[in-house]
Amino acid sequence: MPRGRTLATYHTDLPFLPADVNMDVPDNLFAEASLGWTAATAGAPRKPVRFTPRHVVGVDSTGRHGRVIVADLAADLWTGIANTWTIIANDGTVVTMTKTGQVGEAASV
Repeated sequence: MPRGRTLATYHTDLPFLPADVNMDVPDNLFAEASLGWTAATAGAPRKPVRFTPRHVVGVDSTGRHGRVIVADLAADLWTGIANTWTIIANDGTVVTMTKTGQVGEAASV
């Protein structure tokens, strides 16, 4: 079953990149408020190729590891207000992941 994607805005915190870049995000993650995604910003460039967005890493109840991009420094999952997010597993079930760490942005010129 194909899943949709949404063009959404990611807020960068690296000084040599534009403040906002647009990137494609799976619809289920765009809808998850704790990740901080907003509708695409008109005129904002696409995410640069040599740019790795900030993300949170975690584990589910079976020990499976995962990660998710967090769109904004003020997002609840990044600040710690929220400590879980959901993913859709390969079999279509919804799985809750628990945050175990954070990884900041990286880019090369």
